Amino acid sequence: MVNLFVPPNYMAVYAKCIDASLPAFEPEEWVEEGKIYPVKHFTEPMNQGEGFAITLMDEDGVEIHPSSSHWSFASHRFELYTLFLN
Repeated sequence: MVNLFVPPNYMAVYAKCIDASLPAFEPEEWVEEGKIYPVKHFTEPMNQGEGFAITLMDEDGVEIHPSSSHWSFASHRFELYTLFLN
């Protein structure tokens, strides 16, 4: 089992897409290179040295799911930014 991390109310996490190349499967929704997305939550790495899965939202606050079986994106496709809110 993998832990899920949800940013607390005083923190906002954003992901800037740096790799929008399509995966082997045909996604229903996908991301745009250079665009910044709010992060809803992310996981801890499955194995040491591997990235983690991040769940993104669109500008309306709706989760973006690549497919019905893939609900998150690989972290290596993004630069992550954290803002601490006052």
